Amino acid sequence: MALPAAFGLAGASGLNATLPLLIVSLLARLGLIHLAPPFDALSSDIAFWGLLVLAVVEFAVDKVPALDSVGHAVMLPVSAAAGAILFASQTGTISSMDSGLAVIVSLLAGGAISGTVHVTRAAVRPVANFAFLGPPLSLMEDIASATLSVTAALIPILVPFVLVLIALGAMLLWQRRRATRPSVTSAR
Repeated sequence: MALPAAFGLAGASGLNATLPLLIVSLLARLGLIHLAPPFDALSSDIAFWGLLVLAVVEFAVDKVPALDSVGHAVMLPVSAAAGAILFASQTGTISSMDSGLAVIVSLLAGGAISGTVHVTRAAVRPVANFAFLGPPLSLMEDIASATLSVTAALIPILVPFVLVLIALGAMLLWQRRRATRPSVTSAR
């Protein structure tokens, strides 16, 4: 079950860099999940409150068109790092700060997954902002990230199903948007 959780949390970090970290921190503080060292530091007071502040700032910045693009550029390394941390925390490859091939592969995989999702969403957002859909799209990304994070942490077997639902929902919204948009030929 560690692999679906790892992929789910890394993907969720691509949609929102700090929210999955905050959710994992909260779930660990509530005793719903156990984090092995050194990841148990996420459940500390400093980490929890710091992540809460960062999540609120990221949430607010992401709702303002144009400012969200700046936020995406700034948050790309944070998103990749969050994905790497969460992926590694779930795969169990890091039990101490020793180096090794498994650690490097785990961190690279998580960072690549999160970074790819983040770059994709950052590329789509200017188009969505042009159509005045940036804030609603941002809210949907936050909901998808939270849903994926909670599912990955608590019921990892459902992660593939949640990913399929998110993809289907995105496709349906895209088709609905295209269907309601007037065509150029009918406007003439």
